[in-house]
Amino acid sequence: MQVVTAREFRANQTKILSAAKSGQSVMLTSRVGNFKIVPITSEDEIVKRDILESLKEVKEHLEGRIDLPNARDLVF
Repeated sequence: MQVVTAREFRANQTKILSAAKSGQSVMLTSRVGNFKIVPITSEDEIVKRDILESLKEVKEHLEGRIDLPNARDLVF
């Protein structure tokens, strides 16, 4: 495990992020707390895509372009 300070991280971002991407555990310490640096997975991207699609659907509903089912329609 590699432990780095916020100052070290700022000075060596590419090196530290590359280490995390290659699978090395990286812990960042700072005044506000400790953080584990891990790369985003394909699962994270799927969740992001689903959230963005849901937000688009809500926006279209608020603009009156589509109707969304209400909870009663979904349950019964």
